[in-house]
Amino acid sequence: MLRSALSLSLLTVLASCTDGTGESPVDPNEGLLRDFLDGKFDSVGHPLNAKTIDAEAVCSGTVINGAVELGGACEAAIPAGATTGALVINVRLRVIAAPSSGSILEAIVVDDEGKELAKESLTVSRLRGRQSWIDLAIKLDASNAAKLRLEPQDGARVEIDYAEVFPSNFGLVIAPGSGVIANDTLLTFELPKLRKLEKLEEGGVDLLPKLEQLLDDGVATKITTGFRTLIEVPVGALLPERGEVAELAVRGAGDAARVQLRRTAHACNYEGDPAGTKVLITGFQPFPADGTHPNISAEAVTAVNPEKLRGAQVLRLVLPVEYDRAPAMIGDAIERCAPDVVISFGQGGGAIALEQTAYNLQDTGEISGGVPDNRGIIRGATVIDPAAGPERTTLLPLDAIRDSFEALGEFPQDSTDPGRYICNNTMWNNIGVMTLRGGRGGFIHLPFTTFFDDAVRARWARVVEAAIQATVDQ
Repeated sequence: MLRSALSLSLLTVLASCTDGTGESPVDPNEGLLRDFLDGKFDSVGHPLNAKTIDAEAVCSGTVINGAVELGGACEAAIPAGATTGALVINVRLRVIAAPSSGSILEAIVVDDEGKELAKESLTVSRLRGRQSWIDLAIKLDASNAAKLRLEPQDGARVEIDYAEVFPSNFGLVIAPGSGVIANDTLLTFELPKLRKLEKLEEGGVDLLPKLEQLLDDGVATKITTGFRTLIEVPVGALLPERGEVAELAVRGAGDAARVQLRRTAHACNYEGDPAGTKVLITGFQPFPADGTHPNISAEAVTAVNPEKLRGAQVLRLVLPVEYDRAPAMIGDAIERCAPDVVISFGQGGGAIALEQTAYNLQDTGEISGGVPDNRGIIRGATVIDPAAGPERTTLLPLDAIRDSFEALGEFPQDSTDPGRYICNNTMWNNIGVMTLRGGRGGFIHLPFTTFFDDAVRARWARVVEAAIQATVDQ
């Protein structure tokens, strides 16, 4: 079986196919998801609770480095112990050749009688580049899933490495996500069957004893299904004296998650020239949820000095690393605070990456099984907006921003691929909303950094300030 899932070289965005010279272009975001290689996955890169089907053991065709180029349809039994509840089956594959349009591969899940339970098609329009390993995700909720059938279509050549079967709600999941949460809202902690919460803290205070008492009193409830354990508790009962912002840190089933519970929305607190252009800048909380170092984007955004800017006033937000909640928080701020410009920053790879394009896709297939967001949600090959097109182009003046960075002695690189994780979701949203409002919006990745002192923070604050100034001056 291929071991490429652990190689940092594959932590690039999978759209980085060759550029026509026979060599892969340099990707400034290489290593974007490197933190997820520590503790989340086993030695081959599979989710810890996944059942794995090795293609070499079940499929006929030419074997190359442990993968199989399909010579026809392949059918495999779904492993015992992975046939109940809401599941995802991820097929690790590489497209060698494809027809000019239409379907490349059909992945079908059937029961013992051959009845179709779920189906996913990899089409040419969904392909993010040939010669790259990708995951095709099939979602199903069935107790009688028996077989997985892979059918290459006419004109297609496809290599299969393996398929993984794992819970669609990966490990620990918290609902709802971060945001404005009322006291009567039910917090739900979802875990694999019979697993327990190992940690529940707010502001360093252990809340597990309180939760146990609420369970004993019947205020909180625990439900164990055939597949999952669900714990529900009202926010006001668990946190009766919470402040304006409560940060919950949770661990269970070997996974970590975090959410931010707010009483009210962020204030429209612009700083700087009150007559200047209104600029919303955003960074992110640390990720993974139990990340051990700050996120450079949050450090940079919070260190900005608005008084250094000409003709600009700045509103700052630090966003949760959550697929739905991050763009929703920006959308809410745009609606209430009416910025003219939105510039989001994220933690990237080895260089400043000026992001040119956002994609209508949520997918972290560059790590086998996908990567959870900070509340435990995984998205695999899922569109953001089914009614929208495949791409959106930045509304930021990247040439001017590049010049301003180079004037600081920085060396930004152009990037056509911001990944398919939360950064891409945020960029997609920024461009879409600001296009409708006639404003500017986009995204910039800052280099992966783990050490921050005053000098480091000041450096990256200057970079953010330069991006703001270059944009408002255009």
